[in-house]
Amino acid sequence: MKKKWLTIVPAVALAITPLYFQEVEASSDHPDSQMEQSNSDVPQRLQPILDIAPEHQPTLKEDSVGLEVELVQVKLNHFGFETDVDGIFGSKTEKQVMNFQKKHDLIIDGIVGEETWTALLAEECQDMFTVDYAISLAEEELNNDDLIFSSNGELYVDNDGRTFYNLKASSKSMIEDGGTGTVGFYNVYSDGEVILSEPMNK
Repeated sequence: MKKKWLTIVPAVALAITPLYFQEVEASSDHPDSQMEQSNSDVPQRLQPILDIAPEHQPTLKEDSVGLEVELVQVKLNHFGFETDVDGIFGSKTEKQVMNFQKKHDLIIDGIVGEETWTALLAEECQDMFTVDYAISLAEEELNNDDLIFSSNGELYVDNDGRTFYNLKASSKSMIEDGGTGTVGFYNVYSDGEVILSEPMNK
């Protein structure tokens, strides 16, 4: 399977409307088409860095240089924290990283580590790992034509920092017989792992 982009979300899950469980039909030709590039203002030459999970991004701090620094600067500007986009992690970039960390309730140390990468790339997470894609992964893994999957549209994070959707599985035949149809819940991760679970309480 093609490598999927993994992210984590510190402290709270990313809420994506709608908030109620809704049935979603996923197309059979999903895998590559669902994992799309972000619509953000990241230059094309920096977009390959977006394929790297936050936990595998380099730790950046003052005096760091390179394309990853340039991406951080682009994202800082995107969120309104103006800094020069020159690929050099100077004092101004450090100050704006700290301002960004303060706004997002992160440790304010001016260092771009895993949690700060996660917050900076949160939009890319939403763009690339969608409910439709999670449903298509569940359909492929469980391979049961009687099951219908639905989601409340909310992206969660587990204790290991991995993001997932909590899907409800319903039986078509049970629904046709007048039952609720609910047969179980599954956590579906962006790397394709599907785990039997419990419903997520809000």
